[in-house]
Amino acid sequence: MEHSQSIHYEVIMSNFVSLFDVLETQGSLTPIKDEILTMKFNLKKEMDKGLTPEEMKLAQEEEKAILAAENILEKL
Repeated sequence: MEHSQSIHYEVIMSNFVSLFDVLETQGSLTPIKDEILTMKFNLKKEMDKGLTPEEMKLAQEEEKAILAAENILEKL
């Protein structure tokens, strides 16, 4: 279980960029796109190392969240 938590924190916890702040200031979406790419890369790297079934379930949920974020950005 400890490894699952490290995956979660490594993938999710990096520089937080608020979409609302970007939209309010009419800023660039580049920082958010970069953040999503970093999360995607980190998750793939962890998945390639090999995961237990429980860890894989967590990784798949994180992957769904990352894909959802990408889909939202495509619509903006």
